[in-house]
Amino acid sequence: MNLSIKNNISRNSPNHPNGIKKVQVGCGPHNIMADWWNVDIRPFPGIDQVMDVTKPWPFNGLEYVYGEHFLEHLSLEGAIAFLNNVWKSLKPSGVIRLSTPSLEWVISTHFNLSETNPQKRIDSTFSMNRAFHGWGHQFLYSKDFLQSLLNNLGWEKVVFCEYGKSEHLSLKGIERHGNYRIDNGYPNVWIVEGTRGDGRSESSVLSYQKLLDKSYVSYVRSGH
Repeated sequence: MNLSIKNNISRNSPNHPNGIKKVQVGCGPHNIMADWWNVDIRPFPGIDQVMDVTKPWPFNGLEYVYGEHFLEHLSLEGAIAFLNNVWKSLKPSGVIRLSTPSLEWVISTHFNLSETNPQKRIDSTFSMNRAFHGWGHQFLYSKDFLQSLLNNLGWEKVVFCEYGKSEHLSLKGIERHGNYRIDNGYPNVWIVEGTRGDGRSESSVLSYQKLLDKSYVSYVRSGH
């Protein structure tokens, strides 16, 4: 399952009867939270577990899963696998919270179609492409698509939140990345929560995944 558990006798893994039931994905070396089970695909010092979250998870009965500036680092195929794994690992009524760069904000702030200065338009070309491909980014999300993705993968009560705000105490004030801003009516990151229901239609999930494959994934997979 592409994971290795760090030997830490002072902390119980989520599968332990008294284990930590909150998992932070893609925590990196600087955002480790003491009351969460912190996982990353890289073996940073201090994390609890090295884990590829696009592969089947070893957990069940989780209460919360959180990922900040994480989803955009996965391919769309990887994001679908991740969200399906989270859904299966959470208990009914468990909640996922994600923050990811806003496609609308990038478009509205990074390229001015009315700009007449050629050098500024060139600079904007680089700026736009950095947003899509820099820092390991693989896919940026619009609000509508993020809502559709979660709804069609079986999530309920999908809500978009303000920075640091949530109806869930465990998710309040949890963001660590600063520089949150709103320009041209759009936040620079979408912060979204979804609740796992009691069940979902696996056939509907599969049909939606086939639609995404036809609309986008197959073009990326082809390589040309």
